[in-house]
Amino acid sequence: MKKQFQLRSRKEVHWTRQWLLGQIQGGRLSLRYQLIELLDTAEQVQQLVDQQLDSESRTRLQKALSARRAREAALPTRKGAPSTRIVRTEVTALAREMLHTVAASRGVTTSELITKLLEDEYGRVAR
Repeated sequence: MKKQFQLRSRKEVHWTRQWLLGQIQGGRLSLRYQLIELLDTAEQVQQLVDQQLDSESRTRLQKALSARRAREAALPTRKGAPSTRIVRTEVTALAREMLHTVAASRGVTTSELITKLLEDEYGRVAR
């Protein structure tokens, strides 16, 4: 009995389409590009997987999808993090590289590093 293949989001539908196109391009699947390009919903992808893929291809797809989910789950989330936004600051390329290198070596974000380095000075100036 086949294990039910299920996509959880619109991003996974897009990623699965890309995976299928890559498999066709690599010669591991013998489907038509046009068939993959027409896939738009999780139900359509589900139907294609059930009808067109053999068990080996289904297993490869499921493993690739599971690995992708695990990588995404390992990414840090922004929930609970302080609010951040991208701002433009003019610095030299060397200063930018130094900032990123020191922040990475300390395991903090560039914002945290800047705040830590400037908080004493700011406290004196702001008074």
